Parts: sequence; C-alpha cells; structure tokens
Amino acid sequence: MLTKTQATRLPVERFDTELEQICGSFDLRPASGQRNMRGGVWCDRQGGFEMAHVAADIMQILRSSRNIRLDAGENYFLILQEEGRALMCQNDTGCVLMPGDMVLIDSSCPSEFTFFGDYSRQLSLHLPRAEMHARFGYNLIRGGIGVPRHDPSGKALTAVLGKILSDRNLPAAAQSHLREALFGLLGAALYERSAQDDFTSVEADIGSAQDLASAQCYINAHYRNPDLNIQDIADDLGMSIRQMQRSFASIGITPTKYLLSKRLEHARRGIAERNSGKRDDLISSIAYEAGFSDLSYFQRTFRKTFGQPPGAFQRPADDN
Repeated sequence: MLTKTQATRLPVERFDTELEQICGSFDLRPASGQRNMRGGVWCDRQGGFEMAHVAADIMQILRSSRNIRLDAGENYFLILQEEGRALMCQNDTGCVLMPGDMVLIDSSCPSEFTFFGDYSRQLSLHLPRAEMHARFGYNLIRGGIGVPRHDPSGKALTAVLGKILSDRNLPAAAQSHLREALFGLLGAALYERSAQDDFTSVEADIGSAQDLASAQCYINAHYRNPDLNIQDIADDLGMSIRQMQRSFASIGITPTKYLLSKRLEHARRGIAERNSGKRDDLISSIAYEAGFSDLSYFQRTFRKTFGQPPGAFQRPADDN
C-alpha cells in the first residue's frame, strides 16, 4: 500500500461530481437504493504527474461513448489497485485487480470498473495522451493492458511510484529522473506485452464476473423478502445454481452466505438505531424487516457473527 487516505461517508451524487472534476465524465451504478457511500476522490500532484486517489464501495463506474463526448479524454490512466478488488474492462479485455496489480486504461475508449459493492481504493496516474504517443507511438498503446504485481515490471513501477509519493521535497532534478524512470519502465512493459498475444496472467473470466455483479445487485435489492432463496435468484437471472456458486466463489463466499450477510447487516444497523433512540420498534420486528422468518435462527446467527446477542448489542464507533 503506497498511500493512506481517510475515506468518508458522502452522498453518491457528491462523489460523482468530484470524480468528474478530477478524472472526467463517468456514470455511476450504485447498489439498488444506495444514496450514500464510503469513499471519495482526491487530486494529487507529485513528481511531475497529476494523479487521483479514488475510493468507493459502489457497484460500478462506467465510461460510455456519451461520457467520452462530454470531455476530451486527454489522458491514459495507469491504475494501481491499493485496497480491495476490482474488475477493469476495456477493449474486450478484463483484468481482475488485487492490491499491487496495475492496468492501463484509455480515457478515449469505453470502460467498465466493477467493485461488487465492496470497498476498493485505487491510485490513478494521469498520463497525457500527447506525451504517451510521442514516446511510444500509436500502435503500442491500448487500453486494458494489465501489469500484475508479481511481474518484475510491476514491481519496478510500484517502487518508482512509492519513491515519488514518499518524498515531496525531492529536488526538481531528482523528480525529473524519477519521471523518466517511470516512463521507461512503462515502455518496457508495453513492448513486452505487445509481443505476448496470449497474455492472460490477470485476465478475468468476464462472464463469471458479470454473473457475480448481477447476482449481488439482485440480492441487494430483494434480501428483505423472507421467501427469497437461491434457486429463485438463479431462475430470475437465467443462470444455474452451479453457475451462480462459481461466480461467488471468486470472492470466497457462497450465495447463501452473501444473502445472510445482507440480512444480518440490515438487522445490525436497525438495532444500532434502536439503541441510539432513532427507532423504538421491537428487535423481533427489525429481524422480520431484515428478511428473517425464524427468530431462533436469527438469534443464533447474530450472536455467532457479532459476538453478542441482539438484545445486548452495542453499536460500533462507525455507527455514531
């Protein structure tokens, strides 16, 4: 992790405005009913580069042809995943980014950034299009090229970025040398990948990732229905249970556990609001509201998950 940023709670609309001001025009797809989010966008300038710190817990950020018409798209974005997991898709290529992975995105082409509703944080280095083409030509560069964290080029790029970010008092000459070093390493990575037509080390199974995003969106919208079950979800989405299970396996959870986690989190927040005086209904009512139909099961799973029975639950500091 090269940087640390303090994420805040903010309206989705405010995040959209800040993202447009710093990175350009994008369309946001939050989870159903999501009006507030954890995250933010911060602009930084260091070592002769403009960069953005982007943190979000929404489902997707899209850049369509309409968005591209709204701004010039004068940059390539070299994106370093710093926290969480993301799927970046451009030019029929998908890269699943884990912390330390990088991908080059062309702002003049449509792209999809999928975060699955989990908290994700990236450092986006803005590389001027004119300079990139002057250095490397037009044919070498394409959006969607991935540089995995275990690749020597990736390690070297991360090291140079770390040096640029760690010392803001470097003399101008030293900053200039670091800037040249970063472009040199990026050029080496581009030339290497241009000779690897079968480069697949970080390419994602895009179909499975899209299945996951669809299933998560569906569960997020319907988890409060006590009759909801995995078979119904699969049927409504036009996929098999096995297909849905494989998609959730990529994030280390089953569809059933994901559904349960949404219900438990809803109940936890409801009980925290009850404890703070914001609501006065019974805990059983909150459990039913969250989608539980069996109070004994709710009591057992709540205690196992949060370490306290619902009646004795004390809200964490982040609920204040």
